[in-house]
Amino acid sequence: MEITSREFGRRPSWVLAAVAAGETVTVTESGITIARVVPVRAETPPYPADPTGEIDLPDPGLREPAGRPEEDHGPVTEAERAAARAELDELDAEHDRRRRRQEERAGGAV
Repeated sequence: MEITSREFGRRPSWVLAAVAAGETVTVTESGITIARVVPVRAETPPYPADPTGEIDLPDPGLREPAGRPEEDHGPVTEAERAAARAELDELDAEHDRRRRRQEERAGGAV
């Protein structure tokens, strides 16, 4: 059976009764299928795997997380610290500029 999303919204109990009776209901919006409501069979478990067992997931191919950055790249130098502080100062200044513009547009209220 196929119904529109508007009809589904108006008569959800009717749709669920049809599904409980074994009917699969396809919900469409502007002629495009957006959902299917299907009956749950007794043999279909409510979860994808045994909750106490392992789930076999594919390997995403990511490397292990790195340890502390110092272990991988050496200690942080004063030049790197100064560059980071300068970047933060610039971000703070940009934030202040945007805040002032927003206040000017709002007539002083934020």
